[in-house]
Amino acid sequence: MELDDLKNTWKQGETKQQKTPNIMELIHQKSKGPLASLKHAFRRQMISIAILMMVITVANARNIETIPGYVLYYTYIAFCISLILAFYLNYRRTSKMESMDKAVMTNLEEYVVQLEQRLKWQYVGSRFVVLLFIVLVEVLPLFYHARMLDTWHSVSPLIRFLSYTAYFAIVYFVSRRVKQKKFGQYVDRLKELVNTMK
Repeated sequence: MELDDLKNTWKQGETKQQKTPNIMELIHQKSKGPLASLKHAFRRQMISIAILMMVITVANARNIETIPGYVLYYTYIAFCISLILAFYLNYRRTSKMESMDKAVMTNLEEYVVQLEQRLKWQYVGSRFVVLLFIVLVEVLPLFYHARMLDTWHSVSPLIRFLSYTAYFAIVYFVSRRVKQKKFGQYVDRLKELVNTMK
């Protein structure tokens, strides 16, 4: 009986040793692995935000001349730069994980938890900025006149606030879907692989 138990234990250990490298290969695949997919998603987001920032700048060059225009524009630019920085930090952290020859399971677990928290706070911050823009659009015309905002304020307050509510609801639900599609599915895949290694 003791010999049989010893054989079974040895076989289980051998199976686990064979299984772990395969999982590590899946994680570190250069083209289709979850880390490579996350890197690609972060890089694409940085480029998209930078392009959008330039397009908004060119399209609204004339409206920036007023004080409300300056406030809204530079708030938007600060928001875009913050997002690009956040995605860059995620990209760099993911690159370090990908370049590790032997990723320790503890490091992977810490990475997944940290990435989940960062993505969560990024999207919470995005929603906060949407609310901030709404407040600025409502408050700035009380102190400064801007043709664009004056036109918007000529609309009924009820219609304005219904529009804000609808817009915020769309941003809230769409951002959740976008987050899951662009990043969440790969984070979930990493969590599955990490759990398999335990």
